[in-house]
Amino acid sequence: MSFPVPYGSGPRRPGALGPDCKAAEDHEDGRRLSETQAAPLPGLPSRFVQVFVSPGALFEGLVERPAWGGAIVLGAGLILVGAVLLPPELYLAALRQRFLEQGQPVPDGIERGVSLIRFGGAAVGFVAWFVMMAALAGLVTFVFAFIMGDQGTYRHYLAVVVHAQLVAATSTLLLVPLKIMAEDIRLLLSVGTFAFFLKDGYLVRFLSLLDLFGLWAWVLVGLGAAKIGRREGWTSVAAGLLVIPIGIAAIIAIFNG
Repeated sequence: MSFPVPYGSGPRRPGALGPDCKAAEDHEDGRRLSETQAAPLPGLPSRFVQVFVSPGALFEGLVERPAWGGAIVLGAGLILVGAVLLPPELYLAALRQRFLEQGQPVPDGIERGVSLIRFGGAAVGFVAWFVMMAALAGLVTFVFAFIMGDQGTYRHYLAVVVHAQLVAATSTLLLVPLKIMAEDIRLLLSVGTFAFFLKDGYLVRFLSLLDLFGLWAWVLVGLGAAKIGRREGWTSVAAGLLVIPIGIAAIIAIFNG
């Protein structure tokens, strides 16, 4: 005996959804989206900690709420404080070294201008941070939004960049004791720091410009960009972005010879 088969109850193609299932799925997606949008973004101190301990969770939150104002001010403030904490003697030694490298005599009374250079340089670094973050965010937006076709906006990538680069900004404070002990205001913790066995030359100059904190920050930018683009693998994105700091270091090393 055969029974009539109700409409829509027959076998479906694999992956096909009926109207009720599709409606339920849409409802579930809408509920999840509402929950995500309703979740408040952690405060700036918490986000600062997340940069170092849980950047993935931080960038997930920034996808929905791309806050950037507090982070960019914090980064500029760290740069300012790091410059002011360096003693005047280091600035004076750096000025004398520059004149000697250029084959020029050290001017008399140069000590009187050290304080001006110290605080003026800190102020310039503070302002330059805003400009640099805006430029880097524009570059990242161009790469991912325009070239690769991701859905992120400039504000999304700016939020990622200013948070990721807090690593580099924090390094200015961490390196203050090392600079004082080494009596070298230009000291960096770089790849070249561990290449002491190499002879002086282009390779050493190049490796010395690869700041480890800066590379770390660019890896985090790659992680954030992958979160914005909803990409499953972020390591390839980060590796691609490392071309930027490595390329810049390679060019600068040519002219520093």
